[in-house]
Amino acid sequence: MQALSGDMHARGGQSCQGGTFLVLTREEGKECPPTAGRSVLPLCPPLLLLRGYPNCAKLEVGREGVSPAHNPQIRFWSVVVAALLLLTGCAGAPSREPAYPGAPPASLPPTGSAPARPGIAARPGAVVASPSVVTGTRFIRVLLSGGTPEVVLDGETVRAWGSDGKLAVEAVGRVTLGAVGGRIRWNGSRLLGDTLDVAGAPDLRVGNRERTGRVRILARNGKLLAVAVAPLEAYVAAVLSRESPPRFHPEALAALAVAVRTYAAGAAVKPRDPAYDVVAGVEDQVFDGMDGVAPIFREAAGRTRGMVVRYRGELARTVYHSTCGGRTEDAGSAWGKDVPYLRAQFCDDCADSPVYRWEYRMSGAEGRRVAKALGVPPGGELRIAVTGRTRTGRASRVRISSGGVSRELQAAVFRKAAGYANVRSLKMEIVPAAGEWRITGEGWGHGVGMCQFGANGMAKRGAGYREILARYYRGTDISEESP
Repeated sequence: MQALSGDMHARGGQSCQGGTFLVLTREEGKECPPTAGRSVLPLCPPLLLLRGYPNCAKLEVGREGVSPAHNPQIRFWSVVVAALLLLTGCAGAPSREPAYPGAPPASLPPTGSAPARPGIAARPGAVVASPSVVTGTRFIRVLLSGGTPEVVLDGETVRAWGSDGKLAVEAVGRVTLGAVGGRIRWNGSRLLGDTLDVAGAPDLRVGNRERTGRVRILARNGKLLAVAVAPLEAYVAAVLSRESPPRFHPEALAALAVAVRTYAAGAAVKPRDPAYDVVAGVEDQVFDGMDGVAPIFREAAGRTRGMVVRYRGELARTVYHSTCGGRTEDAGSAWGKDVPYLRAQFCDDCADSPVYRWEYRMSGAEGRRVAKALGVPPGGELRIAVTGRTRTGRASRVRISSGGVSRELQAAVFRKAAGYANVRSLKMEIVPAAGEWRITGEGWGHGVGMCQFGANGMAKRGAGYREILARYYRGTDISEESP
């Protein structure tokens, strides 16, 4: 997206000791293993209580629906069974399957690992395929950095677990990870496996990213991927704080919150990669971590919690942009695929946007750089011109020629090479001016879907967020159920 400054829980189990089940519940302010919360588990998991998880010791439900705490007979047999399990292990526990085939499996709770330091959980929350459901919370996997030989982590304490769920290593302060083929090198010394789940106390930073929660690091062919695993609703608020200014009307922010959530939920169903759902930049939605999110953005996310946009029962592709400049664009014209609810329409509500009209002076040196990057060596007089337009007046083709070499390409490719912050939209004119180019235009972004400043203009006129969404995503419905 273009930035301007963007519970259910599976209940199941298997009879382990004559069909008796128990529920592990989280005590207030304490951390339980990922299998705790509202999960119904076989009786085998009392081992967890004896292996470093004393805060999850409340037994709530027996096979007959009676709390063992209130039934002396059940309480007696629970103690006996727990003692037997210490001697025999828990071979009867069913194996867990990943939420979606082909995705990285969830790490299991460590057994026998060192106790956690104060302020840091015993292990990261399960880092699983999205949408993941862990103790009633959905997560979104966000690629923070990819294809880099090195990743720098910061935290007062940094702990990492391997794919087997066991504590692999910990350090104090800054940690530098490097890729060695398909393995990860820790602080230039210890060579670990291809996957690490990392957590920090009191928080964790990845490069210059503010507090990203828990992170999975993966090694691929000498490169590292850093994937933040963020609670979906916290992610929505964080994206809002980067994709919209805080002065926006609350109804406009509510509309954008629904769009952000729907986009993320759709990406989780059809992720970009088996290891992550979305990237943290404008290719998807801008995500810079979860610190510094103003209350107004959290309120917009909370007020619309779980609400998504659907088209004929399916999650809609709720793309949006800063300013359309008076008319939105067809998805088919922008990306070559028609989408019924993403069609061009006039928008007269974004005129107060600071980028409703804009101008960029491209210097001769910058023009030559762009030409060279696009395969046209600047050997003589350099010419840049728009050669095709969509029905909304946006540039669709641009020709670059110099020294007998000429190339015609998609206007979007030219815009990316010139820089999105310079050429703010394809609703533009290019005019040569004394060895430079004067590029004037209207709006900012691809122009498809919801115009954010248009949404704000509607809200100021009294429109609610549902009315705003209905305007920009024609023929869709809003569902109040979590995706």
